[in-house]
Amino acid sequence: MTRIITTSFILIVLFQLTAMAQQNVQDSLLHQDYQRKYIVHLPSGYTGDTAVAAVLTLHGGSGDMYNVQGFTQMNNASNQKGFLAVYPQGIGEAPPGYSWADGRGTTADDAGIDDVGFLDKLIDKLADDYNVDKLRVYVCGFSNGGFMTQRLACELSDHFAAIGGLGCSLDSTLYANCSPSTPVPMMYVSGTNDPEVPYNGGYMNNPAVEPIVAVEDAVQYWEDHNNCSTEEPVVNIPDYVEDDSSTVDMYDYTDCDAGVMVRFFKVNNGGHTWPGVEIPDMEPLLGETNEDIHASFQLWNFFKEYSLSEIPTEIDEAEKLNYEISVYPNPLTDNLILESSEYFQNFYIYNNTGILLNSGKIALKKREVVDVSDLSKGFYILKMVLEDNSIVTRKLVK
Repeated sequence: MTRIITTSFILIVLFQLTAMAQQNVQDSLLHQDYQRKYIVHLPSGYTGDTAVAAVLTLHGGSGDMYNVQGFTQMNNASNQKGFLAVYPQGIGEAPPGYSWADGRGTTADDAGIDDVGFLDKLIDKLADDYNVDKLRVYVCGFSNGGFMTQRLACELSDHFAAIGGLGCSLDSTLYANCSPSTPVPMMYVSGTNDPEVPYNGGYMNNPAVEPIVAVEDAVQYWEDHNNCSTEEPVVNIPDYVEDDSSTVDMYDYTDCDAGVMVRFFKVNNGGHTWPGVEIPDMEPLLGETNEDIHASFQLWNFFKEYSLSEIPTEIDEAEKLNYEISVYPNPLTDNLILESSEYFQNFYIYNNTGILLNSGKIALKKREVVDVSDLSKGFYILKMVLEDNSIVTRKLVK
C-alpha cells in the first residue's frame, strides 16, 4: 500500500510539473546573425481568443531568462492578472549569465550587440505568435536590465506603453543625450543602501562602465521630460514586515503631458534586491530586501493604467500614405464595418476616458464586421493598426 501511495504521489507531482512547464514556451528569433532566445510565460487561462498585454522583464547582468523568473516572481503576477510575462535573454558575456547593451560600456556594448533592435523585433514576433495587444506592451528590468529599460525609454518610447526601472539610474551619457519622442510613464524602485548602484550617483563597482547620475536626478529627468507639474503628498507604505530592516516611501508626480505619471518607490535602507522576493543567501552581499511591497505587482498596477493610445504621438500615418479607409455606419448601430485598401492587423475601441472596451486581431483582412451592440450611447475612439503598423484613428458616436 505504501508503495502504491508513493507512486501515485510521484505521478501527481510529475503531472503538476508538466502542466506548469507547458505554460512556459522557449523560443528564439534571428537578429544580427545571432539566434536570440526568450521565454514566454502564458498565464493561467490564456486561450488566445482576446488580445492581452505583455510585460517584458529584463534580467540583471550575469543573469538569464531562467533565473530572472524566480528572482522577480513575475509569473505569479502574470497568472493572477492575465498578461503574458516575457523573459528575453541578453547575449553579452557575463558569466554565469549574460549582459545587455545598455550603452554604458558593458560586454554586450563592446561586442556590438544591438539589443534595442532585438527587443523591437521581439514585440513584432510576439504579436505574430500570440494575441498580444501591441498598444499594451510594457518593459521592466533590474540592474543591467534596468539600465537597458532606460535606453529603450530614450530610443523606443513610442513602442512601450509604460516602463519600469529597478536597481538602476541613468548613466551620465544617456542623461545628457536622451531624447524620447513621446511622454513616458516611468516607474522607479531604488534602495538607498544599494551596494551595486550608488543611490547618490558616481562610479559603480565595475569601473569599466559609465558613471551614473543620482537616482533622484534620474527621477527628476523623467518629471521634466514629461512636464509634470504636481508632486503628490508622499505615501509612507505601512511597515507590514518589521524585521526586513527597511521601509518604503512612494512619490507620485502627476499632471504631466498626455496624462502620464512618474512613480518612485524609495526603499529606505534597501539593497540591490527585488522588493517582495527575499533571497536570504544573497542579502549579505546585496543588502536588505523589502517585503512591504511586491515589485512585480506594483509594476503591473502602474502599467495597467496605460496604453499607447493614451499617448497622442502618431500623426495619422495611414492618411499620409493616402490609404482608403472606410468606417461605417457612424453613428453606430449594432455592427461596425471596417474597410481598407490595405490589410488590417488589429482594432481597438476606447471610451472617451481612454478605457479599452473592445479589441480584436483581424488576421490580415481588408474588411471586418465588429459587433458593437453592447456599447451604450456616447462617444468613442477607434484605433486600427494596418499591416505596415501604421495607425488610423476615428471618432465614433452612438
